[in-house]
Amino acid sequence: MKKIWEVSELAFAHLINDIYAPVLMAIQPVLIASLGYNYFEAALLPAAHCIISSVLQPLFGYLADRRGLQIGISISILLSGCGIAAIGVLSNHFLIMFICVAVSAAGHASFHPGALCKVSAISSSGDRGRLTSLFVVGGNMGFALGPIIAGVALASGGIPALIWFIIPAVIGALIMHTRREQESCTHERKIMKPAGGESWKPVMFLFAGSTLRSWVTFGSMVFLPTYLVLEGYSLLTATTMVTIMLLAGVAGQISGGIMSDRIGRKTVVVITTLAAVPAFGAILFTTGPLLMLSMIIFGFFLWSSFAVTIAMSHELMPSQVGLISGLFLGVAMGAGGIGVSVSGIIADQVGLHATLAMFPVITLVAAGIFILVKNPVKTT
Repeated sequence: MKKIWEVSELAFAHLINDIYAPVLMAIQPVLIASLGYNYFEAALLPAAHCIISSVLQPLFGYLADRRGLQIGISISILLSGCGIAAIGVLSNHFLIMFICVAVSAAGHASFHPGALCKVSAISSSGDRGRLTSLFVVGGNMGFALGPIIAGVALASGGIPALIWFIIPAVIGALIMHTRREQESCTHERKIMKPAGGESWKPVMFLFAGSTLRSWVTFGSMVFLPTYLVLEGYSLLTATTMVTIMLLAGVAGQISGGIMSDRIGRKTVVVITTLAAVPAFGAILFTTGPLLMLSMIIFGFFLWSSFAVTIAMSHELMPSQVGLISGLFLGVAMGAGGIGVSVSGIIADQVGLHATLAMFPVITLVAAGIFILVKNPVKTT
Protein backbone atom coordinates (compact mmCIF):
# COMPACT_ATOMS: atom_id res chain seq x y z
CA MET A 1 0.00 0.00 0.00
CA LYS A 2 2.90 2.35 0.68
CA LYS A 3 4.13 1.92 -2.90
CA ILE A 4 0.64 2.47 -4.31
CA TRP A 5 0.27 5.66 -2.28
CA GLU A 6 3.64 6.97 -3.42
CA VAL A 7 2.91 6.26 -7.09
CA SER A 8 -0.61 7.68 -6.69
CA GLU A 9 0.98 10.98 -5.67
CA LEU A 10 3.09 10.92 -8.81
CA ALA A 11 0.02 9.94 -10.87
CA PHE A 12 -1.81 12.96 -9.44
CA ALA A 13 1.12 15.16 -10.45
CA HIS A 14 1.01 13.52 -13.90
CA LEU A 15 -2.69 14.37 -14.15
CA ILE A 16 -2.03 18.04 -13.44
CA ASN A 17 0.99 18.21 -15.76
CA ASP A 18 -0.94 16.73 -18.68
CA ILE A 19 -3.97 19.02 -18.32
CA TYR A 20 -2.18 21.85 -20.09
CA ALA A 21 -1.15 20.58 -23.55
CA PRO A 22 -4.73 19.92 -24.79
CA VAL A 23 -5.77 23.42 -23.70
CA LEU A 24 -3.89 24.72 -26.75
CA MET A 25 -6.17 22.68 -29.01
CA ALA A 26 -9.30 23.88 -27.19
CA ILE A 27 -8.47 27.58 -27.67
CA GLN A 28 -8.06 27.30 -31.46
CA PRO A 29 -11.54 28.65 -32.34
CA VAL A 30 -11.15 31.65 -30.03
CA LEU A 31 -7.71 32.54 -31.39
CA ILE A 32 -9.03 32.46 -34.95
CA ALA A 33 -12.56 33.84 -34.59
CA SER A 34 -12.09 36.38 -31.80
CA LEU A 35 -8.44 37.44 -31.84
CA GLY A 36 -7.83 37.42 -35.58
CA TYR A 37 -5.01 34.91 -35.80
CA ASN A 38 -4.86 32.89 -39.00
CA TYR A 39 -5.07 29.09 -39.09
CA PHE A 40 -1.31 28.66 -39.38
CA GLU A 41 -0.57 30.86 -36.37
CA ALA A 42 -3.22 29.19 -34.23
CA ALA A 43 -2.11 25.68 -35.21
CA LEU A 44 1.55 26.56 -34.66
CA LEU A 45 1.04 26.79 -30.89
CA PRO A 46 -0.03 23.16 -30.18
CA ALA A 47 2.39 21.94 -32.84
CA ALA A 48 5.27 23.83 -31.20
CA HIS A 49 4.33 22.45 -27.78
CA CYS A 50 4.34 18.91 -29.16
CA ILE A 51 7.62 19.28 -31.06
CA ILE A 52 9.52 21.07 -28.28
CA SER A 53 8.33 18.60 -25.67
CA SER A 54 9.13 15.59 -27.86
CA VAL A 55 12.67 16.82 -28.53
CA LEU A 56 13.44 17.88 -24.96
CA GLN A 57 12.12 14.80 -23.16
CA PRO A 58 14.93 12.42 -24.18
CA LEU A 59 17.46 15.22 -23.62
CA PHE A 60 16.26 15.75 -20.04
CA GLY A 61 16.27 11.99 -19.57
CA TYR A 62 19.82 11.66 -20.86
CA LEU A 63 21.04 14.45 -18.59
CA ALA A 64 19.33 12.77 -15.63
CA ASP A 65 21.00 9.45 -16.43
CA ARG A 66 24.47 10.75 -17.20
CA ARG A 67 24.76 14.03 -15.33
CA GLY A 68 22.41 13.46 -12.42
CA LEU A 69 20.32 16.46 -13.50
CA GLN A 70 17.44 16.89 -11.08
CA ILE A 71 14.51 19.11 -12.02
CA GLY A 72 11.96 18.89 -9.25
CA ILE A 73 8.49 17.66 -10.13
CA SER A 74 7.03 20.76 -8.51
CA ILE A 75 9.13 23.00 -10.76
CA SER A 76 8.10 21.03 -13.86
CA ILE A 77 4.42 21.40 -13.00
CA LEU A 78 4.80 25.13 -12.36
CA LEU A 79 6.52 25.68 -15.70
CA SER A 80 3.92 23.60 -17.53
CA GLY A 81 1.00 25.42 -15.91
CA CYS A 82 2.30 28.96 -15.73
CA GLY A 83 3.24 28.94 -19.41
CA ILE A 84 -0.35 28.20 -20.40
CA ALA A 85 -1.88 30.48 -17.75
CA ALA A 86 0.24 33.41 -18.98
CA ILE A 87 -1.46 33.20 -22.38
CA GLY A 88 -4.56 34.55 -20.64
CA VAL A 89 -2.93 37.96 -20.28
CA LEU A 90 -0.52 37.89 -23.22
CA SER A 91 -2.69 36.61 -26.07
CA ASN A 92 -2.38 39.90 -28.00
CA HIS A 93 1.32 39.32 -28.60
CA PHE A 94 1.91 36.21 -30.71
CA LEU A 95 5.69 35.99 -30.19
CA ILE A 96 5.36 36.31 -26.41
CA MET A 97 2.52 33.79 -26.47
CA PHE A 98 4.78 31.43 -28.43
CA ILE A 99 7.49 31.82 -25.76
CA CYS A 100 4.90 30.98 -23.09
CA VAL A 101 4.05 27.80 -24.99
CA ALA A 102 7.76 26.92 -25.18
CA VAL A 103 8.10 27.39 -21.40
CA SER A 104 5.10 25.12 -20.84
CA ALA A 105 6.55 22.52 -23.23
CA ALA A 106 9.85 22.57 -21.33
CA GLY A 107 8.02 21.91 -18.07
CA HIS A 108 5.99 19.16 -19.68
CA ALA A 109 9.16 17.61 -21.09
CA SER A 110 11.15 17.71 -17.85
CA PHE A 111 8.31 16.12 -15.87
CA HIS A 112 8.02 12.74 -17.57
CA PRO A 113 11.60 11.40 -17.41
CA GLY A 114 12.06 12.58 -13.82
CA ALA A 115 8.72 11.25 -12.59
CA LEU A 116 9.13 7.91 -14.35
CA CYS A 117 12.58 7.55 -12.80
CA LYS A 118 10.91 7.81 -9.42
CA VAL A 119 8.19 5.33 -10.38
CA SER A 120 10.86 2.91 -11.55
CA ALA A 121 12.83 3.41 -8.33
CA ILE A 122 9.75 2.65 -6.24
CA SER A 123 8.85 -0.45 -8.26
CA SER A 124 10.20 -3.98 -8.21
CA SER A 125 9.94 -6.81 -10.73
CA GLY A 126 6.72 -8.07 -9.14
CA ASP A 127 4.77 -4.82 -9.31
CA ARG A 128 6.44 -2.68 -11.97
CA GLY A 129 3.64 -3.22 -14.48
CA ARG A 130 0.76 -2.18 -12.24
CA LEU A 131 2.62 0.78 -10.72
CA THR A 132 3.75 2.09 -14.10
CA SER A 133 0.21 1.75 -15.44
CA LEU A 134 -1.14 3.66 -12.43
CA PHE A 135 1.24 6.52 -13.16
CA VAL A 136 0.42 6.56 -16.88
CA VAL A 137 -3.33 6.56 -16.26
CA GLY A 138 -2.89 9.78 -14.29
CA GLY A 139 -1.63 11.45 -17.45
CA ASN A 140 -4.50 9.98 -19.49
CA MET A 141 -7.02 11.50 -17.10
CA GLY A 142 -5.28 14.88 -17.25
CA PHE A 143 -5.28 14.82 -21.05
CA ALA A 144 -9.01 14.03 -21.00
CA LEU A 145 -9.85 16.73 -18.44
CA GLY A 146 -7.83 19.52 -20.11
CA PRO A 147 -10.26 20.31 -22.96
CA ILE A 148 -13.27 20.12 -20.62
CA ILE A 149 -11.77 22.55 -18.11
CA ALA A 150 -10.60 24.81 -20.92
CA GLY A 151 -14.09 24.80 -22.43
CA VAL A 152 -15.63 25.88 -19.12
CA ALA A 153 -13.01 28.62 -18.68
CA LEU A 154 -13.39 29.93 -22.23
CA ALA A 155 -17.18 29.95 -21.99
CA SER A 156 -17.08 31.93 -18.77
CA GLY A 157 -14.38 34.48 -19.52
CA GLY A 158 -12.74 33.91 -22.88
CA ILE A 159 -8.95 33.73 -23.32
CA PRO A 160 -8.28 35.91 -20.20
CA ALA A 161 -9.86 33.14 -18.08
CA LEU A 162 -6.85 30.94 -18.85
CA ILE A 163 -5.03 32.78 -16.06
CA TRP A 164 -7.00 30.60 -13.62
CA PHE A 165 -5.09 27.58 -14.96
CA ILE A 166 -2.30 28.67 -12.67
CA ILE A 167 -4.29 27.29 -9.72
CA PRO A 168 -3.89 23.54 -10.48
CA ALA A 169 -0.17 24.09 -11.09
CA VAL A 170 0.33 25.86 -7.78
CA ILE A 171 -1.71 23.27 -5.88
CA GLY A 172 0.15 20.40 -7.52
CA ALA A 173 3.52 22.03 -6.91
CA LEU A 174 2.75 22.62 -3.25
CA ILE A 175 1.61 19.03 -2.75
CA MET A 176 4.65 17.59 -4.50
CA HIS A 177 7.15 19.97 -2.88
CA THR A 178 9.89 17.91 -1.17
CA ARG A 179 7.95 14.70 -1.99
CA ARG A 180 10.44 12.12 -3.23
CA GLU A 181 12.61 14.78 -4.86
CA GLN A 182 15.79 13.16 -3.59
CA GLU A 183 15.80 10.06 -5.80
CA SER A 184 17.65 10.15 -9.09
CA CYS A 185 17.57 7.93 -12.12
CA THR A 186 20.88 6.41 -11.10
CA HIS A 187 19.12 4.79 -8.12
CA GLU A 188 17.68 2.21 -10.52
CA ARG A 189 21.09 0.79 -11.33
CA LYS A 190 21.38 -0.51 -7.80
CA ILE A 191 18.15 -2.49 -7.79
CA MET A 192 17.79 -4.00 -11.27
CA LYS A 193 20.34 -6.24 -12.94
CA PRO A 194 19.32 -7.72 -16.28
CA ALA A 195 20.70 -11.25 -16.39
CA GLY A 196 21.49 -11.00 -20.09
CA GLY A 197 23.02 -7.53 -19.90
CA GLU A 198 21.72 -4.32 -21.38
CA SER A 199 21.05 -4.04 -25.09
CA TRP A 200 19.57 -1.30 -27.24
CA LYS A 201 18.31 -3.73 -29.90
CA PRO A 202 15.17 -4.97 -28.08
CA VAL A 203 14.48 -1.43 -26.87
CA MET A 204 14.51 -0.17 -30.45
CA PHE A 205 12.05 -2.89 -31.44
CA LEU A 206 9.81 -1.79 -28.56
CA PHE A 207 10.22 1.83 -29.61
CA ALA A 208 9.32 1.10 -33.24
CA GLY A 209 6.24 -0.90 -32.26
CA SER A 210 5.20 1.79 -29.77
CA THR A 211 5.51 4.48 -32.46
CA LEU A 212 3.19 2.56 -34.78
CA ARG A 213 0.79 1.97 -31.90
CA SER A 214 0.81 5.73 -31.17
CA TRP A 215 -0.06 6.36 -34.81
CA VAL A 216 -3.15 4.18 -34.48
CA THR A 217 -3.97 5.56 -31.02
CA PHE A 218 -3.97 9.20 -32.09
CA GLY A 219 -5.46 8.36 -35.48
CA SER A 220 -8.47 6.69 -33.91
CA MET A 221 -8.99 9.64 -31.56
CA VAL A 222 -8.77 12.15 -34.41
CA PHE A 223 -10.66 10.39 -37.21
CA LEU A 224 -13.28 8.18 -35.54
CA PRO A 225 -15.55 11.11 -34.56
CA THR A 226 -15.65 12.27 -38.19
CA TYR A 227 -16.18 8.70 -39.41
CA LEU A 228 -19.09 8.22 -37.02
CA VAL A 229 -20.71 11.50 -38.06
CA LEU A 230 -20.41 10.49 -41.71
CA GLU A 231 -22.07 7.20 -40.79
CA GLY A 232 -25.09 9.11 -39.54
CA TYR A 233 -24.42 9.57 -35.83
CA SER A 234 -24.80 13.00 -34.25
CA LEU A 235 -21.66 14.83 -33.19
CA LEU A 236 -22.60 14.46 -29.52
CA THR A 237 -23.18 10.72 -29.94
CA ALA A 238 -19.92 10.32 -31.85
CA THR A 239 -17.81 12.16 -29.26
CA THR A 240 -19.53 10.25 -26.45
CA MET A 241 -18.71 6.94 -28.12
CA VAL A 242 -15.05 7.94 -28.47
CA THR A 243 -14.98 9.02 -24.83
CA ILE A 244 -16.33 5.60 -23.80
CA MET A 245 -13.62 3.99 -25.94
CA LEU A 246 -10.96 6.05 -24.14
CA LEU A 247 -12.37 5.10 -20.74
CA ALA A 248 -12.14 1.46 -21.80
CA GLY A 249 -8.51 2.23 -22.63
CA VAL A 250 -7.92 3.44 -19.07
CA ALA A 251 -9.33 0.15 -17.76
CA GLY A 252 -7.14 -1.67 -20.25
CA GLN A 253 -3.99 0.08 -19.05
CA ILE A 254 -4.59 -0.91 -15.44
CA SER A 255 -5.53 -4.47 -16.40
CA GLY A 256 -2.55 -4.81 -18.72
CA GLY A 257 -0.15 -3.64 -16.04
CA ILE A 258 -1.52 -6.09 -13.47
CA MET A 259 -1.51 -9.01 -15.91
CA SER A 260 2.05 -8.26 -17.02
CA ASP A 261 3.22 -8.74 -13.43
CA ARG A 262 1.57 -12.16 -13.42
CA ILE A 263 2.10 -13.68 -16.85
CA GLY A 264 4.96 -11.61 -18.29
CA ARG A 265 5.25 -8.28 -20.06
CA LYS A 266 5.94 -9.51 -23.59
CA THR A 267 3.01 -11.92 -23.44
CA VAL A 268 0.63 -9.11 -22.52
CA VAL A 269 2.04 -6.69 -25.11
CA VAL A 270 1.80 -9.17 -27.99
CA ILE A 271 -1.61 -10.65 -27.12
CA THR A 272 -3.35 -7.33 -26.49
CA THR A 273 -1.90 -5.70 -29.60
CA LEU A 274 -3.01 -8.63 -31.75
CA ALA A 275 -6.46 -8.59 -30.14
CA ALA A 276 -6.88 -4.93 -31.11
CA VAL A 277 -6.58 -5.79 -34.82
CA PRO A 278 -9.94 -7.56 -35.37
CA ALA A 279 -11.62 -5.20 -32.90
CA PHE A 280 -10.81 -2.16 -35.05
CA GLY A 281 -11.79 -4.05 -38.18
CA ALA A 282 -15.18 -4.70 -36.60
CA ILE A 283 -15.65 -0.95 -36.05
CA LEU A 284 -15.68 -0.46 -39.81
CA PHE A 285 -18.26 -3.16 -40.48
CA THR A 286 -20.76 -2.90 -37.63
CA THR A 287 -23.43 -0.47 -36.47
CA GLY A 288 -25.39 0.25 -33.31
CA PRO A 289 -24.57 -1.73 -30.15
CA LEU A 290 -22.07 -3.96 -31.97
CA LEU A 291 -20.15 -0.88 -33.12
CA MET A 292 -20.01 0.47 -29.57
CA LEU A 293 -18.91 -2.94 -28.28
CA SER A 294 -16.18 -3.08 -30.95
CA MET A 295 -14.91 0.35 -29.92
CA ILE A 296 -14.83 -0.66 -26.26
CA ILE A 297 -12.90 -3.85 -27.03
CA PHE A 298 -10.51 -1.98 -29.31
CA GLY A 299 -9.84 0.74 -26.74
CA PHE A 300 -9.33 -1.80 -23.96
CA PHE A 301 -6.82 -3.92 -25.85
CA LEU A 302 -4.85 -1.26 -27.72
CA TRP A 303 -4.23 0.83 -24.59
CA SER A 304 -3.45 -2.27 -22.47
CA SER A 305 0.14 -2.46 -23.67
CA PHE A 306 1.10 1.20 -23.38
CA ALA A 307 2.42 1.28 -19.79
CA VAL A 308 3.69 -2.30 -20.10
CA THR A 309 6.08 -1.39 -22.93
CA ILE A 310 7.49 1.40 -20.76
CA ALA A 311 7.97 -0.96 -17.81
CA MET A 312 9.54 -3.52 -20.13
CA SER A 313 11.96 -0.95 -21.55
CA HIS A 314 13.03 0.06 -18.03
CA GLU A 315 13.88 -3.56 -17.28
CA LEU A 316 15.85 -3.88 -20.50
CA MET A 317 17.93 -0.73 -19.92
CA PRO A 318 17.94 0.11 -16.18
CA SER A 319 20.91 2.45 -16.51
CA GLN A 320 19.04 4.57 -19.08
CA VAL A 321 15.63 4.92 -17.43
CA GLY A 322 15.49 8.69 -17.95
CA LEU A 323 16.45 8.57 -21.62
CA ILE A 324 14.15 5.61 -22.29
CA SER A 325 11.23 7.40 -20.64
CA GLY A 326 11.86 10.49 -22.76
CA LEU A 327 11.98 8.43 -25.93
CA PHE A 328 8.76 6.53 -25.27
CA LEU A 329 6.67 9.39 -23.87
CA GLY A 330 8.23 12.06 -26.06
CA VAL A 331 9.60 10.94 -29.41
CA ALA A 332 7.35 7.90 -29.96
CA MET A 333 4.24 9.90 -29.15
CA GLY A 334 5.37 12.80 -31.33
CA ALA A 335 6.16 10.48 -34.23
CA GLY A 336 2.72 8.93 -33.82
CA GLY A 337 1.26 12.41 -34.19
CA ILE A 338 3.17 12.86 -37.44
CA GLY A 339 1.67 9.58 -38.60
CA VAL A 340 -1.78 11.06 -38.06
CA SER A 341 -0.87 13.91 -40.40
CA VAL A 342 0.17 11.33 -43.00
CA SER A 343 -3.19 9.61 -42.54
CA GLY A 344 -4.90 12.95 -43.16
CA ILE A 345 -3.05 13.36 -46.44
CA ILE A 346 -4.00 9.82 -47.46
CA ALA A 347 -7.64 10.44 -46.49
CA ASP A 348 -7.74 13.45 -48.79
CA GLN A 349 -6.65 11.21 -51.65
CA VAL A 350 -8.47 7.91 -51.11
CA GLY A 351 -11.17 8.65 -48.56
CA LEU A 352 -11.58 8.29 -44.80
CA HIS A 353 -12.89 4.71 -44.77
CA ALA A 354 -9.94 3.42 -46.79
CA THR A 355 -7.55 5.31 -44.53
CA LEU A 356 -9.08 3.84 -41.38
CA ALA A 357 -8.81 0.39 -42.97
CA MET A 358 -5.01 0.85 -42.79
CA PHE A 359 -5.06 1.04 -38.98
CA PRO A 360 -5.54 -2.73 -38.39
CA VAL A 361 -2.61 -3.35 -40.74
CA ILE A 362 -0.42 -0.86 -38.87
CA THR A 363 -1.43 -2.47 -35.56
CA LEU A 364 -0.61 -5.92 -36.92
CA VAL A 365 2.85 -4.71 -37.98
CA ALA A 366 3.36 -3.28 -34.48
CA ALA A 367 2.44 -6.65 -32.97
CA GLY A 368 4.92 -8.36 -35.29
CA ILE A 369 7.67 -6.00 -34.15
CA PHE A 370 6.79 -6.64 -30.49
CA ILE A 371 7.16 -10.39 -31.13
CA LEU A 372 10.79 -9.75 -32.11
CA VAL A 373 11.61 -8.24 -28.72
CA LYS A 374 13.75 -10.49 -26.59
CA ASN A 375 11.87 -11.21 -23.37
CA PRO A 376 13.73 -9.42 -20.56
CA VAL A 377 15.20 -11.79 -17.99
CA LYS A 378 16.40 -10.06 -14.85
CA THR A 379 17.31 -10.55 -11.22
CA THR A 380 16.54 -8.12 -8.42
